[in-house]
Amino acid sequence: MTTALIFDRASKAFQAPDGTQRWALRPTSFTISSGETVAIVGRSGSGKSTLLHLAAGIEAATGGHIDVLGQDLTRLGDRDRARLRRDGIGIVFQFFHLVPHLSVEENVLLPAMIAGDLRQYRPRAVELLDRVELGDRAKDAVDHLSGGEMQRVAICRALLRRPALVLADEPTGNLDDATGRLVMDLMTSMVREEGCTLVYVTHSTELAGAADRTLHLRSGELATA
Repeated sequence: MTTALIFDRASKAFQAPDGTQRWALRPTSFTISSGETVAIVGRSGSGKSTLLHLAAGIEAATGGHIDVLGQDLTRLGDRDRARLRRDGIGIVFQFFHLVPHLSVEENVLLPAMIAGDLRQYRPRAVELLDRVELGDRAKDAVDHLSGGEMQRVAICRALLRRPALVLADEPTGNLDDATGRLVMDLMTSMVREEGCTLVYVTHSTELAGAADRTLHLRSGELATA
């Protein structure tokens, strides 16, 4: 089985104002196989979001190595990391990160607009919106949507260019419990249908139950794998 994500003693540290080193993520090692769904669970400040940002190449590791889809992030420059995110990774954020002046469909198509392959992905956007029951809202402004509907749009955007890896940072954190469970069920089912690997951060042990397995972070350290 191929691997989608490898952390090999990867870490992230910051220098505090007093000159001391503060760990956001201590040296951490794990492997996630292609097609697997993995939840990262921990309290606020445990290093969950830092781990996800390192996996996405948004932040650079202080030490160790991170392999994403066969590429060693520690050997890639900013431009190549951005290209890897564009071509291989879909990201779902807690606060949706939709563009207010764009329509629902335009928000889904945003990665294609950036990549310059808009025409190719228009039918794909229509298909995805139909799958999340928002096909009839495609031309609406996103600020006319509920929070759960906005997150469904964000999931469609993340899946638009058929990424091999989807990273989701507290994707239900801005939703009520009932809506959050519906969104999580929808996201995990769509990702499995697409054959993607999914890694998502949550503070909820209940929502972590949707994953194939769970990694627990405590104070920047991997407690259980």
